[in-house]
Amino acid sequence: MKTAKQSIDLEYKGTKKRLNLRTALISLCMFAFVGTSAQTGTVTVKLRNASVKELFSVIEKQTSYRFSYRDAEIKGKGNVTISATNRELKQLLEGELPKLGLKYAVSGNKIIVTPVAAAASAQPKKVTGKVVDANGEPVIGATIKEQGTANGTITDFDGSFTLDVADNAMLEVSYIGYKSQELKAVAGKTLSVTLREDTEALDEVVVIGYGTTKKSDLIASVSSVKGEVIRSAASTSINDTLQGKIPGLDIVSSRYEGDNRDVYIRGSRSLKAGNTPLVIIDGVPGDMYNINMNDVESVEVLKDAASAAIYGSQGANGVIIITTKRGNSSGKTTINYDAFYGIDIPHFMDMMPAEKFLQLKRDVYKLENNCWGEDIPDEKIFTNDQLDMIANNEFYDWQDIIFRNGSTMKHNISISSGNEKTKFSISGAYERNQGYNQNSEARKYFLTSTVDHKLTKWMDLGATIRFRQRRSSGFSEYGQALFYGTPLCRPYDENGDVITYPNPDEGSVSVLGDFIDGQYEKDTENMNFNSVFNVTIRPIKHLTYRTNLGYTYNSTKESYFYGSQSFQVNGGVNRAGRENDSDNRITWNNTLTYDNYFGKHHIVADAIQEIIKYQTDDTSAEGRSMDVEDMTYYNLGILTENIGIKSSYSGYQLASFMGRIRYSYADKYLFNFSVRSDGSSRLAEGNKWATFYSAGAAWRVSEEEFLKDIKWLSNLKLRYAYGMVGNQAIDSYVTLGQLDSYPYQFGSAGTGFYRYRPSSLANKDLGWEITRTHNIGIDFGFFQNKLSGSVEYYHTTTDDLLMDRAIPVTTGFSMITQNIGKTQNTGVEVSLNANILQRKDFSFNMFFNFAVNNNKIVDLINGEDDITNNWFIGHPINVFYNYEKIGIWQLGEEEEAALYGKRPGDIKMKDQNPEDGKQITADADKVILGNKDPKYIASLGGNLQWKGLDVSFTLNSRWDYLVDASGYGSFVIPTGTRWLADVDYWTPDNPTNLYPRPSALWPANVELCGIMKGDYIKLQDLTVGYDFTRLIKKYIPVSRLRVYAQLRNAFYLYRAARENIIPESPGIELTVPRSINFGINLSF
Repeated sequence: MKTAKQSIDLEYKGTKKRLNLRTALISLCMFAFVGTSAQTGTVTVKLRNASVKELFSVIEKQTSYRFSYRDAEIKGKGNVTISATNRELKQLLEGELPKLGLKYAVSGNKIIVTPVAAAASAQPKKVTGKVVDANGEPVIGATIKEQGTANGTITDFDGSFTLDVADNAMLEVSYIGYKSQELKAVAGKTLSVTLREDTEALDEVVVIGYGTTKKSDLIASVSSVKGEVIRSAASTSINDTLQGKIPGLDIVSSRYEGDNRDVYIRGSRSLKAGNTPLVIIDGVPGDMYNINMNDVESVEVLKDAASAAIYGSQGANGVIIITTKRGNSSGKTTINYDAFYGIDIPHFMDMMPAEKFLQLKRDVYKLENNCWGEDIPDEKIFTNDQLDMIANNEFYDWQDIIFRNGSTMKHNISISSGNEKTKFSISGAYERNQGYNQNSEARKYFLTSTVDHKLTKWMDLGATIRFRQRRSSGFSEYGQALFYGTPLCRPYDENGDVITYPNPDEGSVSVLGDFIDGQYEKDTENMNFNSVFNVTIRPIKHLTYRTNLGYTYNSTKESYFYGSQSFQVNGGVNRAGRENDSDNRITWNNTLTYDNYFGKHHIVADAIQEIIKYQTDDTSAEGRSMDVEDMTYYNLGILTENIGIKSSYSGYQLASFMGRIRYSYADKYLFNFSVRSDGSSRLAEGNKWATFYSAGAAWRVSEEEFLKDIKWLSNLKLRYAYGMVGNQAIDSYVTLGQLDSYPYQFGSAGTGFYRYRPSSLANKDLGWEITRTHNIGIDFGFFQNKLSGSVEYYHTTTDDLLMDRAIPVTTGFSMITQNIGKTQNTGVEVSLNANILQRKDFSFNMFFNFAVNNNKIVDLINGEDDITNNWFIGHPINVFYNYEKIGIWQLGEEEEAALYGKRPGDIKMKDQNPEDGKQITADADKVILGNKDPKYIASLGGNLQWKGLDVSFTLNSRWDYLVDASGYGSFVIPTGTRWLADVDYWTPDNPTNLYPRPSALWPANVELCGIMKGDYIKLQDLTVGYDFTRLIKKYIPVSRLRVYAQLRNAFYLYRAARENIIPESPGIELTVPRSINFGINLSF
């Protein structure tokens, strides 16, 4: 039998203790916490003829430990007389408890006290049992421990356990988030244990900048999404899986594989220096698209300046922290296989049907020749070839010819294992996507390996190696050329060959020229390598030192060849080129943490230093006219025309020093303060360094004695935080003067020569863009946290905006970057989580997130609007600024229309200043039409589980903003020579106010027709799955077998747009496809 000393040292050198991954990770955090605080702390005890309970009470007041015992077992064990000053707790317990016939064991922050057991039986006895929760569901991975020893086991996937114990042994059953139980070990009988939730212990640990903390201790605005939520999505984009999961995080759906669309946290605030949040992966900066989604353990979003201030200038737009999975220490090897296959169905605009297109051509002819109402024969309007096609009902849908249904496939396998000393994991993934563009395809390969090793009791080592490769081909955008192919344009001749000029009216080569073998090659290869090495040292009690060294290397190779028949050269000579871009980043940070309890006082102090070095190197070569097209881009040396060779290099460095103090008293009153000083090579001398602060306080009101009797109140916390961060996301050399080569030539002929001249004006006073945020929040939980959530209000100002300012051309330059202007963001965020129903075989949970953001420009250069960039003081940052369309000029309005130079059928715009005469001018009549960014974002989701069945859904919505649907605006060219969307255009017999009349000329201001409301409610995803584990586990040795079907970007419940558009991608050829996916989750 192990001694108490061995238990309190937490060595567990005997029987290997097996924990599942979840238990191991959380337990390691708990043991590290205990190991650096009360276990090795000192206590002062002065008692005379006191009871054992009095001894325990004195110790509890000075440490974080809580004693667990049975009253009957310590009854009568009094007469404790002791006088000890600053004595080690372990020494005191080992010296005093045996005198009383007692022994102890440590489990987390509990000291379990039991009577000294009688001598063990020579033959151990076998006990069996089953552990379930209050609903009768098995508790997987619960710890079963023989008290006073290191002998233990964990429950399997049925909640069952078997353990050999000594005679008269007592068992302790524990699991994170549940109250521990003690019971007598009885051989020959199946023990039944029901664990109850411990709402006090159920305190989630979240990752913050350079550390972790309990969720209950948070002061700033931090939201968290667990890895299982990320991994449950049949998607290849982490961005897509985060949609709707965090209030204030604005993400729109990807349009194609590799579409890394912008992510915004609490709106936009900068005009030039960027609004993209910082992404931290395992402690160092990275990119979300380089991560295998199946490797994600958790995602934390730091939304306000107080939480992000520890990242200084890098955290100006918020921070997204991604923590990846590590190996497990249970001694058991776990193998997971996840896969899915999906069909991606694109949604493009509704194009004009063939019959309506024919009528459009007839209407153009009649209106242009002033013969409306007359019966004009088709022979005057259509060519003989077109007449034959009409007679034979031979029409073509060019959308169906160019596009297709896409598909996505992914396979992922991971292996995790380890023990208390060493743990490791390795995972690999393969993704293949066939895009909805006929030529496009992409393949991705992931490989990730992690290892963690306890070198000594006071030193841990860790390493992560991550590799990603993406190969894509064929993707291209055709723009307005998509409309050149009308229903009357044959794509192929009688031999099946592409007709080079299918539409003589437009004179453009067919886009199908890119589909001819050997005529179009566009290949891209991305490679990302990332490594993170860390060392953790605990030199003395309460003190931890951790160093992280990260290295990231990215390379992109783009190669293209456009043959003489391809659309890309449009009848010209072939051309080819290659471009190689690479960048690398080295990040080294060091963190020294002091963590200690002084009775009810808890202090965590961090001192942090970080250095980042980034550099990029680009080269390219291109040219025209290759005699042998079969060489494509492999031999650029045979190009003979327009040879171009370019190269560039840039880099920057960032050095930082930080400090942070976190203090709490009695776990009720919380205070934070941090300071960070950043030095950036991008800024001018004298302005390179800046210091950023944050501070906050919180009050856990629910922990007060006067609220203890309110049973329905589980949690109530009030918090306030203030922080400031900087932004220096500008060109590395904007503060330096630059030179460009320029050709000079004398006379009308002859060979010129190159010289250098200044190309930009340096600003030696350029400094930091500074953002300051006030954040007020309330966290709450009711009815044992069955209903929980938070409400937050924030007020953010950004000063000294980094922006380009126009200067007189007499200086020899046109622009200079300066610190000018100010913006403001205010908003409210609401998050609600409800455990609506919880039964033995049935559960139903829901969440609701809501955010409102108001941003505006407070000041600009000289206090004046910048009309060139559409920036207006007092208005949002991103707006539509144009004329206001109020309809179409109608019959009977000819005289008034003529005053504005218009006629019936033309677009009618509002005269904002009629007093200046009947005229429409940009200066007098353009107005702000609306905001490009949504003011409101909301999401609603739910999860239902019944036995093996699970059903989940997410609804997303965005409100109060406008979109530019160019297919119903700029590209509405009703000339009859191009295909166009199925619009309701004006004619004398159809006096609509939507779209202008057909005409041989392009209509003026038609882009106004495409500006429409973007509000929508969408079923983002719907998943139905079934877990067959219980049905097959007797026959197949698997720990999980789940199959599922998932519908993503399913359909819109509501759209405010006038036309059938995709508000998240209202353009003419990039769309958000609806996907139908089928997947499997298998574990051994």
